[in-house]
Amino acid sequence: MIKLVDVSKVYSDTKALDHLSLEVKPNEVVCIVGPSGSGKSTLLRLVNGLELIDGGAIYFKGQAIDYHNSKLMAEVRNQMGFVFQNFNLFPHLSVLENLMLAPTQVLKEDPKVVKERAISLLKQVGLLDKIDAYPNKLSGGQKQRVAIVRALCLRPEVMLFDEPTSALDPEMVKEVLDVMKDLAQQGLTMLIVTHEMKFAQEAASRVVFMDQGQIVEENTPKQFFSNPQSDRLKEFLSKVL
Repeated sequence: MIKLVDVSKVYSDTKALDHLSLEVKPNEVVCIVGPSGSGKSTLLRLVNGLELIDGGAIYFKGQAIDYHNSKLMAEVRNQMGFVFQNFNLFPHLSVLENLMLAPTQVLKEDPKVVKERAISLLKQVGLLDKIDAYPNKLSGGQKQRVAIVRALCLRPEVMLFDEPTSALDPEMVKEVLDVMKDLAQQGLTMLIVTHEMKFAQEAASRVVFMDQGQIVEENTPKQFFSNPQSDRLKEFLSKVL
């Protein structure tokens, strides 16, 4: 589904990604963990075309992404849902209006069909009663669940999550992770940057450990957490578990 080959990204004199290669197959849930500044979020932004690579190539569904082709990039982004740390909901729009905006304005879908889809998805995440609410009336966890539904309303083939619980109070984290676990069980392809180790253990097909712009180790959750191979991963897990 997504394949990064020898990808590099440099900011000034800092290598954010250093000749990194990674593949995410259809229906896989890949969790990326690692210390701050290791390049995790940069990787997601490059996949989605929010930033440009400095070397290597990124493939989506077997085709190299041409970042300079604006029409192609728009098509790629429409097939990738992106959930950020800070919700990014439009404050002047209701929940339903936030959900319907992109499918109706960008994809030119029938508003009636989109509304039915939005209602169904809000039911799935337990927020149908908030359909007419505005973002300032929602808790952080509710905002993030709406942000996830907004991405799902575009019927993406893959979902990218950039530390979706990092801006939430601890008691709100579970409600967002539960939604993500449900999506994983439904077989949605997901690439997730997270600090939530328990979630990675329970929901991931594969866990990837990054440090200094490189992949140090990757494995199944069971092997990753119970039998780390590298000293750097052992050190990291000793601090976060």
